[in-house]
Amino acid sequence: MGEGAAIKVPRDSCVYVPTGGAIPAGCDCAVMLEYTEDYGDGTIGVLKPGAPGMNLIFRGDDVFPGKTILKAGRVLKAQDIGALAAVGKTEVPVRPRLRVGVISTGDELVPADQKPGPGQVRDVNGPMLAALLRDYGAEAVDYGIAVDDEKLLWEKTRAAAEDCDAVILSGGSSAGVKDAACRILGELGELLLHGIAVKPGKPTILGNAGNKPLIGLPGHPVAAYFVAKLFVLPLLARLEGRSRREYPVRAVLSESLNANHGRMQLNACRLEEKDGRLVAEPIRSKSGLITQLAGADAYLVIDRDCEGLPKGAEVEVFWN
Repeated sequence: MGEGAAIKVPRDSCVYVPTGGAIPAGCDCAVMLEYTEDYGDGTIGVLKPGAPGMNLIFRGDDVFPGKTILKAGRVLKAQDIGALAAVGKTEVPVRPRLRVGVISTGDELVPADQKPGPGQVRDVNGPMLAALLRDYGAEAVDYGIAVDDEKLLWEKTRAAAEDCDAVILSGGSSAGVKDAACRILGELGELLLHGIAVKPGKPTILGNAGNKPLIGLPGHPVAAYFVAKLFVLPLLARLEGRSRREYPVRAVLSESLNANHGRMQLNACRLEEKDGRLVAEPIRSKSGLITQLAGADAYLVIDRDCEGLPKGAEVEVFWN
Protein backbone atom coordinates (compact mmCIF):
# COMPACT_ATOMS: atom_id res chain seq x y z
CA MET A 1 0.00 0.00 0.00
CA GLY A 2 1.21 3.48 -0.81
CA GLU A 3 3.66 2.24 -3.45
CA GLY A 4 3.56 1.20 -7.07
CA ALA A 5 3.49 -2.52 -7.96
CA ALA A 6 7.08 -3.62 -8.70
CA ILE A 7 6.29 -7.08 -10.05
CA LYS A 8 4.81 -8.43 -13.28
CA VAL A 9 2.38 -11.33 -13.03
CA PRO A 10 2.71 -14.08 -15.68
CA ARG A 11 -0.29 -15.46 -17.51
CA ASP A 12 -2.46 -17.94 -15.58
CA SER A 13 -1.03 -16.64 -12.30
CA CYS A 14 -2.33 -14.52 -9.47
CA VAL A 15 -0.97 -12.39 -6.64
CA TYR A 16 -2.41 -11.01 -3.42
CA VAL A 17 -3.18 -7.27 -3.55
CA PRO A 18 -4.63 -5.39 -0.54
CA THR A 19 -7.83 -3.45 -1.18
CA GLY A 20 -6.84 -0.12 -2.69
CA GLY A 21 -3.38 -1.30 -3.64
CA ALA A 22 -1.75 -0.87 -7.04
CA ILE A 23 -2.45 -3.63 -9.57
CA PRO A 24 0.72 -5.27 -10.98
CA ALA A 25 1.35 -5.42 -14.69
CA GLY A 26 -0.19 -8.51 -16.32
CA CYS A 27 -3.35 -8.52 -14.18
CA ASP A 28 -6.70 -7.65 -15.71
CA CYS A 29 -9.16 -8.33 -12.86
CA ALA A 30 -9.40 -8.76 -9.08
CA VAL A 31 -11.25 -11.50 -7.22
CA MET A 32 -12.32 -10.83 -3.63
CA LEU A 33 -10.30 -12.75 -1.05
CA GLU A 34 -13.38 -14.50 0.35
CA TYR A 35 -13.91 -16.15 -3.04
CA THR A 36 -10.49 -17.85 -3.00
CA GLU A 37 -8.80 -20.70 -1.18
CA ASP A 38 -5.09 -21.20 -0.47
CA TYR A 39 -4.26 -24.92 -0.85
CA GLY A 40 -0.84 -24.48 0.79
CA ASP A 41 1.24 -25.74 -2.12
CA GLY A 42 1.42 -22.51 -4.07
CA THR A 43 -1.93 -23.18 -5.70
CA ILE A 44 -4.80 -20.73 -5.20
CA GLY A 45 -8.34 -21.87 -5.87
CA VAL A 46 -10.59 -19.22 -7.44
CA LEU A 47 -14.18 -20.04 -6.54
CA LYS A 48 -15.87 -17.25 -8.50
CA PRO A 49 -15.22 -16.40 -12.14
CA GLY A 50 -13.45 -13.13 -12.85
CA ALA A 51 -14.02 -11.03 -15.95
CA PRO A 52 -11.56 -8.47 -17.35
CA GLY A 53 -11.87 -5.18 -15.42
CA MET A 54 -13.79 -6.68 -12.50
CA ASN A 55 -13.19 -4.82 -9.21
CA LEU A 56 -10.64 -2.52 -10.84
CA ILE A 57 -10.53 1.25 -11.20
CA PHE A 58 -8.67 2.47 -14.27
CA ARG A 59 -6.89 5.72 -14.87
CA GLY A 60 -9.49 8.16 -16.24
CA ASP A 61 -12.51 6.36 -14.79
CA ASP A 62 -13.18 9.19 -12.32
CA VAL A 63 -11.45 12.22 -13.79
CA PHE A 64 -10.06 12.87 -17.24
CA PRO A 65 -8.88 15.96 -19.13
CA GLY A 66 -11.79 18.17 -20.15
CA LYS A 67 -14.30 16.71 -17.70
CA THR A 68 -16.46 19.23 -15.81
CA ILE A 69 -16.32 18.37 -12.11
CA LEU A 70 -18.85 20.94 -10.85
CA LYS A 71 -20.98 23.44 -12.75
CA ALA A 72 -21.28 27.06 -11.73
CA GLY A 73 -24.34 27.96 -9.67
CA ARG A 74 -24.24 24.87 -7.46
CA VAL A 75 -24.30 25.06 -3.69
CA LEU A 76 -21.29 23.11 -2.47
CA LYS A 77 -22.26 19.97 -0.55
CA ALA A 78 -20.19 17.38 1.27
CA GLN A 79 -19.77 15.19 -1.81
CA ASP A 80 -18.67 18.22 -3.84
CA ILE A 81 -15.97 19.01 -1.31
CA GLY A 82 -14.82 15.40 -1.63
CA ALA A 83 -14.59 15.69 -5.41
CA LEU A 84 -12.63 18.94 -5.14
CA ALA A 85 -10.24 17.34 -2.65
CA ALA A 86 -9.71 14.43 -5.06
CA VAL A 87 -8.43 16.78 -7.78
CA GLY A 88 -6.40 18.90 -5.36
CA LYS A 89 -8.65 21.96 -5.45
CA THR A 90 -8.63 23.40 -1.95
CA GLU A 91 -9.81 26.82 -3.11
CA VAL A 92 -12.54 27.59 -5.65
CA PRO A 93 -14.29 30.84 -6.66
CA VAL A 94 -17.64 31.27 -4.94
CA ARG A 95 -20.28 33.96 -4.76
CA PRO A 96 -20.59 35.87 -1.47
CA ARG A 97 -23.62 35.13 0.65
CA LEU A 98 -26.59 37.33 -0.11
CA ARG A 99 -27.34 39.88 2.60
CA VAL A 100 -31.08 40.14 3.19
CA GLY A 101 -32.48 42.79 5.49
CA VAL A 102 -35.41 41.69 7.66
CA ILE A 103 -37.80 44.26 9.15
CA SER A 104 -40.89 43.49 11.23
CA THR A 105 -43.53 46.24 11.35
CA GLY A 106 -46.34 47.06 13.74
CA ASP A 107 -47.08 48.97 16.95
CA GLU A 108 -48.33 45.71 18.46
CA LEU A 109 -45.01 43.86 18.22
CA VAL A 110 -42.54 43.27 21.03
CA PRO A 111 -39.28 41.24 20.84
CA ALA A 112 -39.65 37.48 21.28
CA ASP A 113 -37.88 37.56 24.65
CA GLN A 114 -40.36 40.05 26.15
CA LYS A 115 -43.74 39.46 27.71
CA PRO A 116 -46.52 41.05 25.63
CA GLY A 117 -48.79 43.59 27.27
CA PRO A 118 -52.46 44.23 26.43
CA GLY A 119 -52.92 44.39 22.65
CA GLN A 120 -49.35 43.23 21.99
CA VAL A 121 -47.86 40.07 20.45
CA ARG A 122 -44.33 38.74 20.20
CA ASP A 123 -42.50 39.24 16.90
CA VAL A 124 -42.65 35.83 15.24
CA ASN A 125 -41.78 36.76 11.67
CA GLY A 126 -38.38 38.31 12.36
CA PRO A 127 -36.76 35.23 13.96
CA MET A 128 -38.65 32.84 11.63
CA LEU A 129 -37.59 34.59 8.42
CA ALA A 130 -34.00 34.95 9.64
CA ALA A 131 -33.86 31.19 10.30
CA LEU A 132 -35.37 30.43 6.88
CA LEU A 133 -32.78 32.65 5.18
CA ARG A 134 -29.90 31.04 7.08
CA ASP A 135 -31.14 27.57 6.13
CA TYR A 136 -31.17 28.73 2.51
CA GLY A 137 -27.59 30.00 2.80
CA ALA A 138 -28.14 33.76 2.94
CA GLU A 139 -27.05 36.17 5.64
CA ALA A 140 -30.04 37.58 7.49
CA VAL A 141 -29.52 41.16 8.71
CA ASP A 142 -31.95 41.92 11.52
CA TYR A 143 -33.22 45.52 11.48
CA GLY A 144 -35.56 44.83 14.35
CA ILE A 145 -39.11 46.07 14.83
CA ALA A 146 -40.38 49.23 13.14
CA VAL A 147 -43.39 50.92 14.72
CA ASP A 148 -46.21 52.26 12.55
CA ASP A 149 -44.49 55.57 11.88
CA GLU A 150 -44.23 56.03 8.14
CA LYS A 151 -41.18 58.31 8.27
CA LEU A 152 -39.22 56.01 10.58
CA LEU A 153 -40.17 52.92 8.55
CA TRP A 154 -39.13 54.69 5.33
CA GLU A 155 -35.73 55.55 6.81
CA LYS A 156 -35.15 52.02 8.12
CA THR A 157 -36.17 50.43 4.82
CA ARG A 158 -33.97 52.82 2.84
CA ALA A 159 -30.98 52.02 5.07
CA ALA A 160 -31.59 48.29 4.62
CA ALA A 161 -31.86 48.68 0.84
CA GLU A 162 -28.55 50.52 0.70
CA ASP A 163 -26.73 47.95 2.84
CA CYS A 164 -28.28 44.67 1.66
CA ASP A 165 -28.94 42.77 -1.56
CA ALA A 166 -32.67 42.44 -0.78
CA VAL A 167 -35.11 43.63 1.87
CA ILE A 168 -38.05 41.81 3.43
CA LEU A 169 -40.74 43.68 5.36
CA SER A 170 -43.39 41.71 7.19
CA GLY A 171 -46.66 43.32 8.20
CA GLY A 172 -48.20 46.53 6.98
CA SER A 173 -49.00 45.09 3.56
CA SER A 174 -52.80 45.07 3.80
CA ALA A 175 -55.21 47.92 3.12
CA GLY A 176 -55.47 49.36 6.62
CA VAL A 177 -54.81 53.04 7.41
CA LYS A 178 -51.49 52.22 9.11
CA ASP A 179 -50.43 49.66 6.50
CA ALA A 180 -47.75 51.81 4.84
CA ALA A 181 -45.48 49.15 3.30
CA CYS A 182 -46.98 49.56 -0.16
CA ARG A 183 -46.48 53.35 -0.19
CA ILE A 184 -42.95 53.11 1.18
CA LEU A 185 -41.77 50.48 -1.30
CA GLY A 186 -43.26 52.55 -4.11
CA GLU A 187 -41.43 55.68 -2.94
CA LEU A 188 -38.10 53.90 -2.61
CA GLY A 189 -38.25 52.37 -6.07
CA GLU A 190 -40.71 50.75 -8.44
CA LEU A 191 -43.80 48.97 -7.17
CA LEU A 192 -44.31 45.86 -9.28
CA LEU A 193 -47.33 44.22 -7.69
CA HIS A 194 -49.56 44.33 -4.64
CA GLY A 195 -51.61 41.22 -4.06
CA ILE A 196 -51.33 37.65 -5.28
CA ALA A 197 -53.99 34.96 -5.80
CA VAL A 198 -52.68 32.77 -2.98
CA LYS A 199 -54.22 31.78 0.35
CA PRO A 200 -52.65 32.50 2.73
CA GLY A 201 -50.55 35.37 1.41
CA LYS A 202 -52.88 37.61 -0.61
CA PRO A 203 -51.45 41.05 0.44
CA THR A 204 -47.90 40.28 -0.75
CA ILE A 205 -45.96 43.21 -2.25
CA LEU A 206 -43.04 43.13 -4.67
CA GLY A 207 -40.94 46.10 -5.72
CA ASN A 208 -37.37 47.00 -6.50
CA ALA A 209 -34.96 49.82 -5.74
CA GLY A 210 -31.73 50.02 -7.68
CA ASN A 211 -32.26 46.47 -9.01
CA LYS A 212 -32.60 45.20 -5.45
CA PRO A 213 -35.82 43.34 -4.64
CA LEU A 214 -38.07 44.76 -1.95
CA ILE A 215 -40.63 42.28 -0.65
CA GLY A 216 -43.57 43.03 1.60
CA LEU A 217 -44.92 39.93 3.35
CA PRO A 218 -48.20 39.55 5.23
CA GLY A 219 -47.98 40.01 8.96
CA HIS A 220 -49.61 36.69 9.81
CA PRO A 221 -46.77 34.20 10.41
CA VAL A 222 -48.12 31.25 8.39
CA ALA A 223 -48.77 33.47 5.39
CA ALA A 224 -45.32 35.06 5.73
CA TYR A 225 -43.69 31.63 5.90
CA PHE A 226 -45.41 30.24 2.82
CA VAL A 227 -44.83 33.34 0.68
CA ALA A 228 -41.17 33.46 1.70
CA LYS A 229 -40.68 29.80 0.91
CA LEU A 230 -42.54 29.76 -2.41
CA PHE A 231 -41.57 33.16 -3.81
CA VAL A 232 -38.73 34.82 -1.89
CA LEU A 233 -36.28 31.91 -1.85
CA PRO A 234 -36.56 31.22 -5.62
CA LEU A 235 -36.09 34.96 -6.21
CA LEU A 236 -32.89 34.93 -4.15
CA ALA A 237 -31.69 31.89 -6.08
CA ARG A 238 -32.08 33.81 -9.34
CA LEU A 239 -30.01 36.65 -7.89
CA GLU A 240 -27.25 34.12 -7.23
CA GLY A 241 -27.50 32.54 -10.66
CA ARG A 242 -28.63 29.17 -9.40
CA SER A 243 -31.81 27.17 -9.54
CA ARG A 244 -33.76 25.98 -6.54
CA ARG A 245 -35.88 22.87 -6.96
CA GLU A 246 -38.29 21.08 -4.72
CA TYR A 247 -39.15 17.47 -5.37
CA PRO A 248 -42.67 16.50 -4.25
CA VAL A 249 -43.78 13.08 -3.12
CA ARG A 250 -47.17 11.46 -3.64
CA ALA A 251 -49.56 10.97 -0.74
CA VAL A 252 -53.27 10.35 -0.20
CA LEU A 253 -55.52 12.66 1.82
CA SER A 254 -56.77 11.32 5.12
CA GLU A 255 -59.89 13.51 4.91
CA SER A 256 -61.63 15.84 2.49
CA LEU A 257 -60.33 19.38 2.11
CA ASN A 258 -62.39 22.29 0.83
CA ALA A 259 -60.99 25.25 -1.13
CA ASN A 260 -63.47 27.72 -2.62
CA HIS A 261 -61.59 31.02 -2.40
CA GLY A 262 -60.67 31.49 -6.05
CA ARG A 263 -57.02 31.49 -5.03
CA MET A 264 -54.28 28.88 -4.96
CA GLN A 265 -54.46 27.37 -1.50
CA LEU A 266 -51.48 26.20 0.55
CA ASN A 267 -52.25 23.72 3.29
CA ALA A 268 -49.84 22.32 5.85
CA CYS A 269 -50.11 18.62 6.63
CA ARG A 270 -48.69 15.82 8.73
CA LEU A 271 -47.41 12.70 7.03
CA GLU A 272 -47.75 9.10 8.19
CA GLU A 273 -47.13 5.80 6.45
CA LYS A 274 -50.09 3.43 6.60
CA ASP A 275 -50.36 0.09 4.81
CA GLY A 276 -47.40 0.93 2.62
CA ARG A 277 -48.83 4.30 1.51
CA LEU A 278 -47.96 7.82 2.53
CA VAL A 279 -50.97 9.53 4.07
CA ALA A 280 -51.31 13.33 4.36
CA GLU A 281 -53.40 14.64 7.25
CA PRO A 282 -54.36 18.29 6.59
CA ILE A 283 -53.75 20.73 9.43
CA ARG A 284 -56.79 22.96 9.78
CA SER A 285 -55.50 26.24 11.09
CA LYS A 286 -55.48 30.00 10.57
CA SER A 287 -52.71 32.13 9.11
CA GLY A 288 -51.91 33.65 12.51
CA LEU A 289 -51.36 30.34 14.34
CA ILE A 290 -47.69 29.51 13.87
CA THR A 291 -47.53 26.60 16.31
CA GLN A 292 -49.77 24.56 14.01
CA LEU A 293 -47.26 25.02 11.20
CA ALA A 294 -44.43 24.05 13.56
CA GLY A 295 -45.90 20.55 13.84
CA ALA A 296 -46.25 20.08 10.09
CA ASP A 297 -44.11 17.75 7.99
CA ALA A 298 -45.06 19.14 4.58
CA TYR A 299 -47.59 21.20 2.66
CA LEU A 300 -49.80 20.63 -0.34
CA VAL A 301 -51.08 22.97 -3.04
CA ILE A 302 -54.67 23.18 -4.29
CA ASP A 303 -55.10 24.97 -7.62
CA ARG A 304 -57.16 28.16 -7.65
CA ASP A 305 -59.78 26.66 -9.97
CA CYS A 306 -60.34 23.67 -7.66
CA GLU A 307 -63.08 23.79 -5.02
CA GLY A 308 -61.63 21.05 -2.88
CA LEU A 309 -60.31 17.51 -2.76
CA PRO A 310 -62.08 14.38 -1.48
CA LYS A 311 -60.79 11.95 1.11
CA GLY A 312 -58.41 9.47 -0.51
CA ALA A 313 -57.38 11.85 -3.32
CA GLU A 314 -53.76 11.47 -4.39
CA VAL A 315 -51.85 14.73 -3.98
CA GLU A 316 -48.30 16.02 -4.28
CA VAL A 317 -46.80 17.18 -0.98
CA PHE A 318 -43.68 19.26 -0.50
CA TRP A 319 -41.45 18.81 2.52
CA ASN A 320 -41.34 21.74 4.94
